[in-house]
Amino acid sequence: MNEYEIKLGGIRGGKNSFSFEIKDQFFEAFTLSDVEYAEIIATALLDKDGEKLALTLQIDGKINKLLCDICADEISVNINAETNVIIKTTDDDLSSTDEIFYIKKSENSIDLKQLIFELIILNLPRKRQHPLNEQGRVTCNKEMVDLIEKYTVKEEKSSDPRWDALKDLKTK
Repeated sequence: MNEYEIKLGGIRGGKNSFSFEIKDQFFEAFTLSDVEYAEIIATALLDKDGEKLALTLQIDGKINKLLCDICADEISVNINAETNVIIKTTDDDLSSTDEIFYIKKSENSIDLKQLIFELIILNLPRKRQHPLNEQGRVTCNKEMVDLIEKYTVKEEKSSDPRWDALKDLKTK
């Protein structure tokens, strides 16, 4: 049995809550992921109204051992996100979208593993860096920043003479 699976047959009408613990072993199935170490709680709120199913998936926790974009030291990043999905049962072979999750009428469960993974990855910060201190300065590893600057080759950007002529034009 998959530990990130919800059995739909046992769901009663109204709101139903399920909680999943996301640890390091969760990411072993996703080999190309930047994330390997985490301490996250995923909460699935399933609202059943007759045949209609609405899912709200929330994640809250910390991703560990990510590399800082500035100094390449390991950092931990807090993550908190939510998504809403409508679950529809069908006999057709339809592909799920961001808003609608299709399952076969013959299936009695829904696997949330891929949805949880996508929610985590899509909500990672674009820039991963150490937090600022009280004075507003970066708390990165100074030795690493100095080494990176020492060995970084800085190229002079040459301008294209065809475009340089346009700089001399004046508009009235």
